[in-house]
Amino acid sequence: MGEMLKVNEFEHGTDGPYDVSRSFQQLYGPETNYSYRADNAEEILNDTGKLIAMIYDHCHVQCPRLAALDDYMKARNNGIYNDECRRIEKERADYRAAHNFAKIINVFDVGYNTGVPIKKVSDIEQINKFITEYDRDNDIEALDGELWRDMKKYGRAYELQYRNEKDQDRSVISNVFETFVCYGTDVERTPLFAVRYPIYRIGSQERVRVSVYTDNEIITYKTCQIASLKLEEEKREFHQWGEVPITEYSPDRYRMSGYEDVIPMIDLYDAAQSDTANYMSDLNEATLVITGDLNLQKYSVSDLAEMKKANLLLLANGINPDGSKSQTDAKYVYKQYDVNGAEAYKDRLQKDIHKISFVPDLTDDSFSGTQSGEAMKYKLFGFQQMAKTGQRGFKRGLIRRYRLLMNIKNFANEADNTDLGNLTITFTPNLPKAILEELKALVDAGMEVSQETLMGLASFIEDIQAELERIQNEKEKEQDDAVMKQMFGGMENEQSGVLEETGDGAEEA
Repeated sequence: MGEMLKVNEFEHGTDGPYDVSRSFQQLYGPETNYSYRADNAEEILNDTGKLIAMIYDHCHVQCPRLAALDDYMKARNNGIYNDECRRIEKERADYRAAHNFAKIINVFDVGYNTGVPIKKVSDIEQINKFITEYDRDNDIEALDGELWRDMKKYGRAYELQYRNEKDQDRSVISNVFETFVCYGTDVERTPLFAVRYPIYRIGSQERVRVSVYTDNEIITYKTCQIASLKLEEEKREFHQWGEVPITEYSPDRYRMSGYEDVIPMIDLYDAAQSDTANYMSDLNEATLVITGDLNLQKYSVSDLAEMKKANLLLLANGINPDGSKSQTDAKYVYKQYDVNGAEAYKDRLQKDIHKISFVPDLTDDSFSGTQSGEAMKYKLFGFQQMAKTGQRGFKRGLIRRYRLLMNIKNFANEADNTDLGNLTITFTPNLPKAILEELKALVDAGMEVSQETLMGLASFIEDIQAELERIQNEKEKEQDDAVMKQMFGGMENEQSGVLEETGDGAEEA
């Protein structure tokens, strides 16, 4: 009789730091994601002990959660790759299959919201000029995409603005593992100061250089070892940004990752796929069962254990109902695998991951095919609602970025005022469009479309104005050719007529 083995029960150890009884949310509680606050900046900055405690808390309490989120993005899933979690029987297969659903969710989110460059338009022309120059010099299109990626990966992202030695205004992304902002206790959550502490390694020593950014100066401390952090002030530099020049971007007040709530289901899917691989591998190692008149007493426990490792099982004769002994027999015993049940379980997990994260499964047959644009919108309805929430949080950060820009422009006498005007920030969803169907419906309804607009829809036309100029040149050339043909074509007819008359006269003569 075959040995019945159940699937979807990956045999984790019970004494490891991560097991099936503890989900991601249980491992990383609210203390790993709260915002730092104080009554005023002096309360912390005048007491280096409090500042050190805040840095240590961020490094040792909050960063482990951020590192775990980063691991799931890179298919280093903690739930399946934990060294303490392996199958109990060490001689059995122990495959670990990690699936980075987190990457699928994050890439779709980033592409949808920032694949088409974010538009920023003010009703003040000078402001538009400053924004255009700033965006061009800082490659803001790429920076916005990376900020959104961090925001939806970690639930937070940081942008540092500074003016370099050439008096050029710059924006860069600041690593979430070495950056945090302390806010006031007022209802507006005014940023009091920001801390940036990049850690680097020299040999076996980890060193750190701490910088604190307030609303009017940058305080830099001497480099020291992170293990024995001691803050000795090195220098102070005044800046003219008018506010703390580090901006935090967050999708909402919870600062959650876009895939954080589905990590337990990702762990279940990893375990299910790993179980399938392990059991399918063990299927190839059938056990040989020999039944006969054997004296099992001469075998020790260690001998039996070695037989088990060799996939050999010896059994003594049994007694039949009529009192006779059973016959000597040898056969292979195979494990039984519930294929339909296991696959249905994994399909359900995969669907739940996409359903709860609101990110559609692009490989699903029901998502593809010839469907109308309205039907596609309904499939994305849940994701679009979530995207709107993230866009609101991102807009606040963008407005603060350009407000800081105008502050320093005003200080440098490059701007007349710090008013952004009616700054409008527009997100354009990066989705495939049925342009032909839409265009046909509009033209049938009586709308007129210019050639320049139609050319803008063509993927093979890079420069619309150059194409229009070529068309105009061709038309002018055709007109010139028509005039020349009319003029010289008439003269040829006249000449042929003269020749015909001359020929006729000669014949008469």
